Amino acid sequence: MTEHIRQLTAADLIYYEKMQTGLDDDYMLPIFDRITSGANYLYGLFESDKLLALSGFTLFKDYYAMLGRLRTDQRFRKSGYGTKIVEYSLNQALAHPDVKWIGANTEQHNQAAQSLLKKVGLPPVKLLYAAQTTTLEALVTNAASLWKEETNKSTKMNWIRQTYLHPLFDKKVFPLEAYYPFPVSEEMFEDSIDQWHFFENEDKTRCVIMWEEFKGVNYLHVVYPWHDFMNQPGLFNTVQQELSNAQKKDSQTKTWWDFSETDVALLPNNHPFKLDSPWILHGLSKEALLTDDISDSVKRANELIQKVESELNDLEQILDQEADTIESLSDQLKNNEESL
Repeated sequence: MTEHIRQLTAADLIYYEKMQTGLDDDYMLPIFDRITSGANYLYGLFESDKLLALSGFTLFKDYYAMLGRLRTDQRFRKSGYGTKIVEYSLNQALAHPDVKWIGANTEQHNQAAQSLLKKVGLPPVKLLYAAQTTTLEALVTNAASLWKEETNKSTKMNWIRQTYLHPLFDKKVFPLEAYYPFPVSEEMFEDSIDQWHFFENEDKTRCVIMWEEFKGVNYLHVVYPWHDFMNQPGLFNTVQQELSNAQKKDSQTKTWWDFSETDVALLPNNHPFKLDSPWILHGLSKEALLTDDISDSVKRANELIQKVESELNDLEQILDQEADTIESLSDQLKNNEESL
C-alpha cells in the first residue's frame, strides 16, 4: 500500500483517535483543533487511510520553530516511521521563510527521543530543571527589603542588553515560555518585555523578571539572569510577594524557574523547589542546518561523480579491448581472403 504524508487539520481527529499510541491520558486529544491551527503545524504519515505516525512544530515569534507532538502507532513501531515524520516536519520548518532556528525539548530519561533528534541533525544545547513551588517562605529573609519595579521600557531593554544579549554574558538560553527555552536573539524580546515585570535591587546592580502564564496550571515565571541568587538580599522576598499576589487570583499558582545544573548545585538543602526530571533543549540555526544539508549533498554528489567516472573508465577500457578484438578479427579475415 502507498505511504503519503500531509498536513493535518481538525477534521483528522477521527484518524488520530484510531491510533494505538499506548498513552492512557493523551493531552493532544482534547486540543487537536488548536494544535492543527494558528502557529501550530501538524503532519501525518498515512498508509491508505490509516494514520501511522504524526509530528509537527510550533512557531514562536515567527523566528523559532519547536518540533514536537511525535506519536507513532505502537503496532507499527521500529519501522522508521517516527524518524520519517520528524524529518518531514523538520524540512517543513526549514522551508518556512521567517524561521531562523529549529529545535525540540526532551526529558533527560527519554533516550529514544534524544537519539532520534541527533539522527535528524539536532544536537543537545542545554539541560534545565523547572523549579516549581507554591511558597518560597523557607528562603525569605525578614530583614531584607523588597526590590522595586521598573516600568520604563528602555530601562527594561537595557537590562536585557547588559545580560542575555551581551556577547560576554554566559547565559545564552532564555525561557520564553514554560517548556520553551530558546537561544537568545533580538527578535525574542520584541514586544514581550511589555508584558514582563522587572524588579531592581536597591543599588540597581541586579534585576529579576517575572510574569504569569497558564499552561494547564497557572505559573509565575521567574527569570534571574545571574548565578548568585542565594546572595541577593530581598530577591526571594520579592518573588514571594509576586507569588502571593498571583495566588490571590489562583490559589494553585506555582513558580516556574528554570535552573541550570550549576544553579541547582547552589541551592541549600532546605530549598522548597520540586525538581523533576530535567529537560534537554536540542536545536540548531536554520543556516547551520542548511549548510550541513548542502555539505552532505555535495559529498554525496562528489561520491556519485567519482562512481560514474570510475564506471566510465571501466567502460572505456572495455570498449578499447573490444576495438582491439574487432581489429584483430578484421586482420584475420583479410589474411584468410588473400590466401584463397
